[in-house]
Amino acid sequence: MDLIEVLKNNLFLQNLAAKIYSLTPCFIEHNLGKYRAIKKAFFLTALEQLEGDYLEFGVFTGSSFVYAMQIHQKLKGLSTKETRFFGFDSFEGFGEVQSYDAHPFYKTDTFKVDSKRTLANIKKHAGKLETHLVKGFFRDSIKGKSTTDLGISKARVIFIDCDLKEASSLALEFAKPSLQVGTVLIMDDFFAYRGDATLGVCGAFEEFNAANSNFRWRQVGDYGYGGVVYVLSAC
Repeated sequence: MDLIEVLKNNLFLQNLAAKIYSLTPCFIEHNLGKYRAIKKAFFLTALEQLEGDYLEFGVFTGSSFVYAMQIHQKLKGLSTKETRFFGFDSFEGFGEVQSYDAHPFYKTDTFKVDSKRTLANIKKHAGKLETHLVKGFFRDSIKGKSTTDLGISKARVIFIDCDLKEASSLALEFAKPSLQVGTVLIMDDFFAYRGDATLGVCGAFEEFNAANSNFRWRQVGDYGYGGVVYVLSAC
C-alpha cells in the first residue's frame, strides 16, 4: 500500500499531524524562517565574495543580530571578507506612531525591551567581531544622515524589521549610499496592513524605488509569515 492509500484510510495520522503542527507558536515558526533568510543572505554574499557590512534596523531583543554574527562566523571558510555589524533601535518601542502607520498591533511600546540586556547578549556573542549599536528613535538617530556618517561605504546584508512605514523609509534612505550590486535586502512584515502596498514596510520600499529608478531588485525568496528577500541586481 502506497503512502496516499495509507493517508486516505488513516484519518488518525492526518489529524495527529495537524494537531502537532498547530502546537507550534506562530512567532516561533516565523522566527525560524527569518533565521533561514539571514543564513541564505550570508551564504549568497559569501559565495560572491561581496564586501560590506551588516545593517539591522529594528534589533529588539537582538536574536536576529546574534544569529547573523553566528552564521557569518560559520561561513568564514567561504569568504575572506571582513564584515562589521551595525544595529539600530530605540529599544523604547515605536514612540509616536504617525496616523498613516496606525495598526491594531503596532502600539507605542509594543517592542519596548531592556536595552542593557540586549546589548549584553550581543557583546557576549560578538567575540572579535566589530559591532556598533545606534540607540534612538530613527527620526532622531538617522534622519537626515546616511551610512557615510558612520564610515559605512558598502552594505553586504540589510535587514529591515521596523514594521512602520516611517521607520522603514528612514532606514532605506539612510542605507542608500551603501547599496551595491549584490546587496541582499531582507524585509519583515512586508504584507502587513491587510496587504496594502502603500503602507508599512512595503509602502516604504515602493516609494523608495519610485524615487530611485536606477535601482533594480530581484526577489530571492520569502520566509515566515510575511518576510521577503531581495538582491540588488543593478544600481
